[in-house]
Amino acid sequence: ELLAVKYEKGEDEEIVIDFFDMGNSFDAFGVFSHGREEENEDLGQGAEYNSGLLTFWKDRCYVSILSYPESEEKKQVIMKLGQILADAIEGVGETPPIVSNVPRDNLIPESIRYFHHPVVLNSLYYVADENILHIDHEVQAVLATYRVDDGSFYLLLCEYPDEQRAQSAHESFLTHYLPDAEEGVVKLPDGEWTGCRRKGNLLAVVFGSPSRELLEAYLRFFGTGIS
Repeated sequence: ELLAVKYEKGEDEEIVIDFFDMGNSFDAFGVFSHGREEENEDLGQGAEYNSGLLTFWKDRCYVSILSYPESEEKKQVIMKLGQILADAIEGVGETPPIVSNVPRDNLIPESIRYFHHPVVLNSLYYVADENILHIDHEVQAVLATYRVDDGSFYLLLCEYPDEQRAQSAHESFLTHYLPDAEEGVVKLPDGEWTGCRRKGNLLAVVFGSPSRELLEAYLRFFGTGIS
């Protein structure tokens, strides 16, 4: 559900509030995670302010407050409105459990994106026109970016409803994306490494690692660090 409210002062001054009830805290966190470049906990359970736009999430709610044009006076009003709304949301929501399974070494914390739709994945990192990873509303997925001296790479974790679904997605990904992989790992024409591993109902994929050693280190973490 969405409630949209606009405040106007004169012809050119306005503040717009979009208040989303996402139905659950996982999706509230997910929507917030997609636009963030940095994060603080000044409001709700995570907030960001940038160029006249305040966003935050709390419990099952995601809130956006936009001022146009930006001014210091309106920034103060926005922050006050944000605090009022955050205080009015009584609950405290959980973050998706799969987020805690993301390795922390070399992680860019603000890069974590939570979703359960293949179109969202392609908007973050293009994989294929078809849904070869079988991601849908029953699948919990998170994509994170890592920075190392040799460059950067991505880690995708998907949690499926059962082991059979995970196995099917694993086989589909190998067939369509990594047909030449040996033991689930391949060096692509651009010189970067991509690989995947399944454990139970969980599937991990590393995209664009600058070395095989680094890729295998993160896949080993997935294999031994997740129960």
